[in-house]
Amino acid sequence: MRNRLKGPVAVRNMGKCSFPVIITAGLLVNVIGFAQRAPSDLPRVELSSTPELIYSANSNDPWNKIFYFLFSRKLTVRLSSDFAEGAPFIDRSGQRKVSSRVFEKDETGDRAIDPMYPTFAVGFGGMLVLSDSAYPVFTRALSDAVAETPARSASARALMQSDLWGAYDALFSPFLPDDERALGERRKAALDLIAHLIRKIALTPQEIEALPENYSSAVRRDRFPDVFAKDSGWIEIAWFLPRTHDDHAGYRRVSRVFLKPAQPPQNVQRFLEAQTVSDPDVPSGLAGVALITQLLLIDSHGNPQPTKLTSEAQIRLFVSGAESGTLTGTMRTCEISRKLFLQDSQSGGLVAEDANTPAYLSNGGSYGFAEGQLMPVPNQSWGEPIRVKLRSRCAACHGENLAQLMTFSVIRPPHPPQIRQLSAAGTTVADLDIHLKRRQKEFQALLGYFK
Repeated sequence: MRNRLKGPVAVRNMGKCSFPVIITAGLLVNVIGFAQRAPSDLPRVELSSTPELIYSANSNDPWNKIFYFLFSRKLTVRLSSDFAEGAPFIDRSGQRKVSSRVFEKDETGDRAIDPMYPTFAVGFGGMLVLSDSAYPVFTRALSDAVAETPARSASARALMQSDLWGAYDALFSPFLPDDERALGERRKAALDLIAHLIRKIALTPQEIEALPENYSSAVRRDRFPDVFAKDSGWIEIAWFLPRTHDDHAGYRRVSRVFLKPAQPPQNVQRFLEAQTVSDPDVPSGLAGVALITQLLLIDSHGNPQPTKLTSEAQIRLFVSGAESGTLTGTMRTCEISRKLFLQDSQSGGLVAEDANTPAYLSNGGSYGFAEGQLMPVPNQSWGEPIRVKLRSRCAACHGENLAQLMTFSVIRPPHPPQIRQLSAAGTTVADLDIHLKRRQKEFQALLGYFK
């Protein structure tokens, strides 16, 4: 299978810091495992026209420019039937209805997502920033950031390094052969600059330890449950590690799972073991579950380290119907805004979301942001990202009542591991993720820049 760079790549120059680049359907020929030839109508993606001022009020700040190229996108999307303005809708053979027409949506990317999206499985977002118009400005911003002398704050360096680390991993592997011949040298040059900047802005172990614990701000300001408090009743657990969330994040983030018993259990271990054999669609004796995602960083010695920086929190609380007894869940989430975190440290940078917050439907094989959907349309493998309300995105995995527990929805081997209670002050899951990250060839290559 080959992936060929052919056909027009439309470019508009919208000013000094704005470089919208449209990648048309001719850019990709094969999506591994899904298609043998180019879909007739790939989604339209371009860099957005207005950079987001994340790291300073200066539009020429190289850090703002880097963020722009990593995250700012204008997408062609379809609306689900969650949004009446999307009518008329297409009935997708029993699946979720989507708008028959497409809409343009600007995404700044200032949320808990990975850079270089959308990937469409073959580095789509990476090729976007390596195009003729974007590449010179993107690499100049990286070079300027490597050369600059003013010191940035530890918090700014932490956020930027996390994003650069994701970009490094996204660009590390070669594209499919035809695209690599066209863009391979640019990919390698950008990768080298990104690695130098990751090393330059690395925090010392002491600086990482001193980074703020920002989830407590969501507890204080938005009444999220204090899952880390010793007397909160929340229990952090480990079962079947590593977690899928961490694998999809390239082991650059750590997902931590907490359970809240409806009643304080007399024997915690017995309570946890009961969860592993109960129906995951009907949780037994649970008042809630929480998924807390925290960042890993690379310190100045090249060692990955856990942090107290939460990038996203997902909370589901359960109630039983008065008559039916059916368990239903309510949900709350928050995710990081880099801009808010840097401008208002007291906020913790975590923005609360509710069931009606717009989101994108998962493509079923990834937790990626704004990826295309497999749509049952002849000769079309990838459809546009589908915009839904957050509750609909959660329900796609956790059921309409939001009660299904993915942690326990696993096929048990003959001798499954024992479920364990963890110390909320510990780093058990992070330590495993770090061990797995160290074994990856992209990290071993990046480590060379620290030596």
